[in-house]
Amino acid sequence: MGSKTSKIAVIAAVTMLWPTFASPQQGGAGASGGLQIDIGVSSKFSADSNFTLSSANPGASYISDTKLTFGISSKTSAYDFSLIAGSTLRFADIPGRSVSGFEDPTLKLRFVADSSNSRLTLTGGYRFVDREFLNPFQVEREEQALGLLVGNGGTLRDRSVGLKYEVGLNAPLGFTLDLSHSDKDYEGVASSSVRDSTRDSVTGTVRFKLSPVATGRFVVGQTNQENLQATTNALITDRTTTDYSVGVAYDINSVLNLDAQVGYTDVETVRPLGTTSRSGVVGSIALTKSLPNGTVFGSLSSVRNQNGSRVSLTFGRDLQLPTGSLRAVIGTTKADTGNSSVIGSLSYTKQFATDTLTVSVNRSASTNANDDEILDTRFGVAYSHPINNVSRLGLSFDWGQTKDTGATTASTVELTNLQATYSYDLTSDWSLSSGVEWRKRVDTDPLSPTDADSTSLFVTLGRNFSFRP
Repeated sequence: MGSKTSKIAVIAAVTMLWPTFASPQQGGAGASGGLQIDIGVSSKFSADSNFTLSSANPGASYISDTKLTFGISSKTSAYDFSLIAGSTLRFADIPGRSVSGFEDPTLKLRFVADSSNSRLTLTGGYRFVDREFLNPFQVEREEQALGLLVGNGGTLRDRSVGLKYEVGLNAPLGFTLDLSHSDKDYEGVASSSVRDSTRDSVTGTVRFKLSPVATGRFVVGQTNQENLQATTNALITDRTTTDYSVGVAYDINSVLNLDAQVGYTDVETVRPLGTTSRSGVVGSIALTKSLPNGTVFGSLSSVRNQNGSRVSLTFGRDLQLPTGSLRAVIGTTKADTGNSSVIGSLSYTKQFATDTLTVSVNRSASTNANDDEILDTRFGVAYSHPINNVSRLGLSFDWGQTKDTGATTASTVELTNLQATYSYDLTSDWSLSSGVEWRKRVDTDPLSPTDADSTSLFVTLGRNFSFRP
């Protein structure tokens, strides 16, 4: 016990003192144009009662993470360039294993070159991360998209690259070519439902002006996705989706817009036991009306994938409020496989005299890599209250559930995060925060069922600074 206590004390001391070695140089931040360098240092020490969210609860974990980020950016009238790199110096004492050294290398690249009538966009990303250290709700906020409820241990190596070229931006006739490649490799995962995947996509769009109030488009695209069993690398599916569509955007009047398209989708899936094909007509129609305080809209769409077609009908309202905003969407969806489901979303922000409240809800239906029909529901609330000029109190609650729509065999996963944080500005540059977090995970996967919760205490010290060389 004495050895572990000494080790924890050393980790805490390193965590709290190491960032002070960073240079406080700062200058030019916020100026426009030219080269800018941004550096971030954040040290976090946490003690967690069941970090791995294991039903057996093997015991407490002690983790020290010092996250280092480095960014370089430059923006002119002709181009916009940014490169962000980061890693985490981690010391962790977890039941059954220990971690020391640099973890979670991350790299993000974005380059946009603009001219009077064309635009070239290049993107790239790389990350190699221990999945147990990922917060799924934070991952989704960073990526601005819904995703899987991560878990079940193991590591993820995620790589992506993209190229988009647009020409004729201000001409009656324009063309867009969009290319992308991504692959996700998992190792050491406990769940057999996790799949390695490689995805390649190419889409070409021709846009043509029909009249001052109507613009037509013709789109051709193809996507190939290969899914492998993460534990054995055995082929699960090799799927090629080919899309053709023609559409039009038409301003009916000054406040009412119509967007409609019709097309054809072919989905060919190669499995070890044979090849299947799904094809047919797809389409969508959407109406949007502008109002003095926002918009009202509705849409009807039909899409097709490896399980057949899915038809969705939605209505929504986008409302600008005096001290906030509200966007609400409600609808229903029905696929060839599974039951009909209510879908929708809600995004609400309220700015009080001093406090801020945000609420988000999202419920969507989709088909995953295992051909399961999934209903995904997320709910989040965040509240911020300034105590005085240098301190704040923050509360957040996130809940998510993925479950089968009733016709396939996907397990039900529920994850809950509840966090309370107190933040204090030590100086104009340095910020100290501490708090408590409670997590719970329930997973009905028959091969690795989970029903576990944990409580953690944490302290974080960090700062970001930038300068121009």
